[in-house]
Amino acid sequence: MVCYVLGSASRSVVSKKGYLHFKEPLSPSWAKHFVVVRRPYVFIYNSDKDPVERGIINLSTAQVEYSEDQQAMVKTPNTFAVCTRHRGVLLQALNDKDMSDWLYAFNPLLAGTIRSKLARRLSGQLKY
Repeated sequence: MVCYVLGSASRSVVSKKGYLHFKEPLSPSWAKHFVVVRRPYVFIYNSDKDPVERGIINLSTAQVEYSEDQQAMVKTPNTFAVCTRHRGVLLQALNDKDMSDWLYAFNPLLAGTIRSKLARRLSGQLKY
């Protein structure tokens, strides 16, 4: 028997979809997964062709974290973390722009704060 849930999550607007690398627990390797953000949920698939959700993160109860110190500590660029009550996940985007787009999809307020800080820092560097 197959059940289909036609709740609001299946009909809600997709904020972003694409591939992210997930840090494998207790391993130096990263796994590539296809991710779809339909706020307040993040749906995780093995690929864009995978019909089965392999994981779900509820963004309303998760904390999205980004810091340059964290990136320096893990020695990996374009990373951010998502922490839930049960576990934390380190994610890596393709580049700076992609990471900014993912952060905005996961947490628009955090992304806006980061953009504002970067803009202030850049404008401070341009003064003579």
